[in-house]
Amino acid sequence: MPAGSPHTRLIDKLAGGLVPVRPLGSPLRRVLGWLLVVAFPGAGLAAVADLRGALSRHAADPDLVLAAIGSIATAVTAAAAAILATLPDRDPRWAILPAPSLALWIGASVSGAEHGAPISLSEACACVGFILGLGVPFALLLAAILKGGYALHPSLSGGLAGLAAASAAASILGLFHPFAMALNDLALHALAVALLSGAGAGFGRRLLGASA
Repeated sequence: MPAGSPHTRLIDKLAGGLVPVRPLGSPLRRVLGWLLVVAFPGAGLAAVADLRGALSRHAADPDLVLAAIGSIATAVTAAAAAILATLPDRDPRWAILPAPSLALWIGASVSGAEHGAPISLSEACACVGFILGLGVPFALLLAAILKGGYALHPSLSGGLAGLAAASAAASILGLFHPFAMALNDLALHALAVALLSGAGAGFGRRLLGASA
């Protein structure tokens, strides 16, 4: 092809504007990175929490232990599922990865709450505020991590990110929860988790706009 032909000039022009693509880190590395950042406020808050009292409450209530395991596992698996959902070569069925741990969390929480005395509305609302206050920045951080991929279903990825963030915040809340689980408290916890998950799904396309 002649050096001065239009095709050559077009190819040179296109090639001159190329930007090197930065390869994505492995899903495991990105999940661990998010968990590490999430752990910082958790560790800071744990330093001022009554850990002895929290351990005593958990030791006296097996349902509370199972609920804590379920919430932590849901945070990890939902974050992993959200990241895998942004990789087009991965099986979309990875989206159900958090289902078993979520079922454990819900089942143990309901079982424990059936025997708890109702708490005041102000106390329950404080729990909601705590979950949302930590969950929103956790979700935004995970959304920033997800933007490096290509989300074929951004609403699904966003919903999973919201679930992961809410689960992480609820897990940290367990360090400060000074009373036994109650049904009215559990209902508002579920509302906070649903709000974050729903917001993530609703704003998934906007938050993951670069990858949609």
